[in-house]
Amino acid sequence: MDLEAQHVETLSSTHNKLQVKDFIWSENEWPTVAHDDFDSGDDIPIISLSNRSRNNDECYEKACEDMVTTCERWGFVRVVDHGVAAETVENMKRRCSEMFDLPMEMKMKGARSTCMPLGYSANYMNAMDGLGMVILDMLAHGLGLPHDFFTKNFNKEKESTMIRVNRYPPCPLPERCLGLGSHSDPHALTILLQDNVGGLQVQKGEGVWVGVRPIPNSFIINIGDTLEAWSNGRLKSVVHRAVVNRERKRLSIAYFMSPASDTVIDCPLELVRDGYRKYKPFTWSDFRSQLLLQRRVVGKTALLRYLLP
Repeated sequence: MDLEAQHVETLSSTHNKLQVKDFIWSENEWPTVAHDDFDSGDDIPIISLSNRSRNNDECYEKACEDMVTTCERWGFVRVVDHGVAAETVENMKRRCSEMFDLPMEMKMKGARSTCMPLGYSANYMNAMDGLGMVILDMLAHGLGLPHDFFTKNFNKEKESTMIRVNRYPPCPLPERCLGLGSHSDPHALTILLQDNVGGLQVQKGEGVWVGVRPIPNSFIINIGDTLEAWSNGRLKSVVHRAVVNRERKRLSIAYFMSPASDTVIDCPLELVRDGYRKYKPFTWSDFRSQLLLQRRVVGKTALLRYLLP
């Protein structure tokens, strides 16, 4: 049977009979790095958060500096010793897998609607919020800013924060398909939980992609467009994608943190070098509304509209 003609069941289109060929991307986006090729990406640092308390001055300073340095270079960092209970993580993965295994008619009962656009906050989301606040606190300190420079803008509302769970099934044509196309995250910070399959790839240079090896008991932290603008480009939002494979399904759980809607994203004077501001100020609400007008965010196109000459 022609692989492209195989039928695919999808959550978003229960009435149309879609085929594999409907999911083939344009040739210039076909992945050339396999889902389990991690060799060139193994130099992405792993940072322990065991010294995340400001009471341990010397160790805390070093951890904050390392985190900023890594995010300046990669836009990604892997964290361990993060304080999130293993039971919380495993329970989340198990429940998500159980949900995806339900019959389609059962899953559709939980579809997003006008009356339930964002769902509800659960134990895992509370744990992610706590971890995210620690990361933002450390990044601010590492940049030489007051420790609450970022976090004070995340306490007023949580409606801009969201979680996205993806399960990518085995794909008969992984060399022509993507689980998620190349993009940067528009939010401030993303906390990603991977399973052990692999599929996350980061753009290291123009056209150069590297695979991020899954590390047990760790989270991937990546900088979003909002935080890049906020830091005057010091912290980088990196372009990344998800690739698929023929043999194994892959689960990923991403927690996206954003500030309150009326927060003005404007770099502080401490980060203005030689009087140069890289981005014009904007509110998160304005940025979010602009995103809704864009059919697909390719690369860092969402942030470029605020770039100053």
